[in-house]
Amino acid sequence: GAMAVEVDVRSIELDPSDMAPIDAPLEIKVQFSVAKDLKCARWKFKYVADHAHKRHVIHLGETDAVSVEKGENALVHKLDNIGVEGLDKELLNNVGLLLASLYDGADEVIQISMVTQVLDRDGVLQRQVLNPLE
Repeated sequence: GAMAVEVDVRSIELDPSDMAPIDAPLEIKVQFSVAKDLKCARWKFKYVADHAHKRHVIHLGETDAVSVEKGENALVHKLDNIGVEGLDKELLNNVGLLLASLYDGADEVIQISMVTQVLDRDGVLQRQVLNPLE
């Protein structure tokens, strides 16, 4: 069975943190500490758009597997975009979730959920990713 690993997320920085074009890059910085060494740690990113009875999950890639030492660590990762171009505007013009999940091997250790608001501003979709710690 999976061993629970205690993870403390100390801070999250998002750039840009305010409204931006939906296809703009997003840099995510997470300061976190772990209670034990992780031998095969990687972060996986996805965007979940919910609309009525449809759920679209867009995989946004993952970091390379690294060993993470017990104690303070940092993630810095840049997403080219949140992968939604080509999706139905109806689906997007809503609230979605950007998920950053830390895995150790096959086990998910922690999931950070960032609510993402998408608005249509004069025909141009804009997004704002909200920091869950603020």
